[in-house]
Amino acid sequence: MSQYVKLAEIYDYLVAGIDYEEWADYMEQIIDKFDCPTKYIADLACGTGNTTIPLAERGYEVYGVDIAPAMLAKAWEKAAGKSVKPYFLEQDMRELKLPQPMDMITCYHDGLNYMLDSVDLQRVFAGVYESLKPGGLFIFDLNAVEKLSDAGGDVTFVDDNDMSLIWETSYDKSSDIWEITLTGFLRQGEMYEKFVEVHREKHFKSAEALRILKDTGFEVLDMYHGFSFEPPKPNSRRIFYVAQKPV
Repeated sequence: MSQYVKLAEIYDYLVAGIDYEEWADYMEQIIDKFDCPTKYIADLACGTGNTTIPLAERGYEVYGVDIAPAMLAKAWEKAAGKSVKPYFLEQDMRELKLPQPMDMITCYHDGLNYMLDSVDLQRVFAGVYESLKPGGLFIFDLNAVEKLSDAGGDVTFVDDNDMSLIWETSYDKSSDIWEITLTGFLRQGEMYEKFVEVHREKHFKSAEALRILKDTGFEVLDMYHGFSFEPPKPNSRRIFYVAQKPV
């Protein structure tokens, strides 16, 4: 997964403004709302562990899963200084194999948007279903990337003393895929190292996501406008889904 190697070096810089404790609060509110006893959690597409570590610190036994070794190396590094440590597994979530059944499995921050067709999305859902205990919850978000389609061709810059970053975006309406080309220059002593990574995300309409969940065997409990308990809105950029494996 070469497109994550350099991203891993700057990822925490890019998400520094996100309060991941609030994300963990939201997960616990969902657990309470649906009265789901939870001890074991798997956090898919965990990246550098920002969504995984706060859950471990709250007493859950958490397994962070990611396909990118460079991202997981950063996660292990951050977790090393914690008194309560999650476990991190290098896996493709389309071929999920967890060490034990889970009470809850999460996947957020566009992780599932990196699945570029419904076949791959169904493979993830099937693996999650098999990995959950009966009654277990599957909580995930999907980014409505088609909301960004008007941004096609935009160029965005970030520049500071240690790095310069350039994002170029395009949106293919025929495939509902948003492509982001990231060009970066990272300071290495007195020199700068250039890298280019291409990231692609697919917009899955809610009807398609719900159909695949139901076809997989899940009961869909609800869906929400991001970080709320309100129904999705026409302008929702992030939609959360809560599904349950039947008892």
